[in-house]
Amino acid sequence: MSVRRKPDAWQKKLIGMMLDAYERTGTYRGDTERNQNVRVPVKRVFPDYDRDDADLTELENFEQSMRDLETFSPVRIVYRDKRTRHEFREFLVPAGAVEPALYQLAGRKPGREIHMAQIAVYEAFKGKSPVLDSFIASQEELLRADKNAWFEPSEAEDVMRTVDLMAHNTENILYREISIALFGDTKYIERRGILSKAVRVLKRFGRFDFEESDFESKKEYDAAVLSEYAVYENPTYVNFNGNGEVLFRNGTKLELRAGVPIAVRSDRLADITDIRICAETVLTIENLTSYNRMQTDAFQLYLAGYHNHARQEFLVRIHNQNPGIRRWLHFGDLDPDGFCILENLRNKTGIAFESCGMDVTYLGKYRTYTKKLNENDRAKAENLIRAGKYPEVLTYMLEHDAKLEQEIISWKEGKSQTGCWRMCAGN
Repeated sequence: MSVRRKPDAWQKKLIGMMLDAYERTGTYRGDTERNQNVRVPVKRVFPDYDRDDADLTELENFEQSMRDLETFSPVRIVYRDKRTRHEFREFLVPAGAVEPALYQLAGRKPGREIHMAQIAVYEAFKGKSPVLDSFIASQEELLRADKNAWFEPSEAEDVMRTVDLMAHNTENILYREISIALFGDTKYIERRGILSKAVRVLKRFGRFDFEESDFESKKEYDAAVLSEYAVYENPTYVNFNGNGEVLFRNGTKLELRAGVPIAVRSDRLADITDIRICAETVLTIENLTSYNRMQTDAFQLYLAGYHNHARQEFLVRIHNQNPGIRRWLHFGDLDPDGFCILENLRNKTGIAFESCGMDVTYLGKYRTYTKKLNENDRAKAENLIRAGKYPEVLTYMLEHDAKLEQEIISWKEGKSQTGCWRMCAGN
């Protein structure tokens, strides 16, 4: 039997299907001694085979092509009626006869050879960063097990170049700046899906103090992951409001007044040499609506949920340069995630923030606005309680199946300026 003949389109299609099926067998993997057969139903190759309205000329050409294939390959036709040998049922090849004949006809290498050859792509990026090393180890494990890696080789190289840049990035950088720096095209990493694949790697192998369930959407989660590496779609700003003064390296002085919100682009924060706060209280606020609603004498900063590096560094600098500040408060959602955000804020900045407007009083006062806890809420609350964190309010949430968003508190309390609100206000 010669294997030099060039197969036609029908023959190539069937051979490709047989090779795919063969690579799923124990014979291919070498973990069986049984004589296996690879089978492909006729309708997988020619879907209209049993249709009354099938193109008869095409059908005849197909059947002749399959009979010809029998003459120069180990593929055999299985007929519905062995006696008449008229209608096809399926195609069969003994698994032990596939290599090398069908691979040579298809001009294709066995998957195991392809996979082993791909390992070299990953080896070139070893030792560049811990996140890449973890990713590489996982991909090489797949390839050595004769399984597909996450990405095609050329794509994997682009993804690893992108992750490598992010892992070593120390200054704010935008998507399109990364794209042109690495690939000479501002839209390359988004158009080719490289950015989303890099995010997949970071989410799986990076280490963060938050998880996907902490966010309302995948987009917010992805943005939070990238912000940990100072990577952004557009320039980010730090929003604050209060009395004080900011001095820039070039001599510019910015006077701050309570009630006049200020936004400084994150990459300009490094140009600030001195931050003087004329208030005894610093108040961070989780959500933008509440930040915009609140008018207090405290120095207020919009946190935007889990804070990014820019806000963290800004808060630490305020703390270091203003020893006269007596109280560091945080006002967030009255739910388990709100307290996780507070813990993250305390741990990341090293500042002893206390909660403000986040106690049982408000859960009871605004119970008609509460929502039920979900499974993730309960898990977070129980974990915090076990760690000895906020047991009173979290136990109340669990017992009453209730959580509350901060916006109702900032709106209602802002009108009356009463109770704990005055404490948040710095009065």
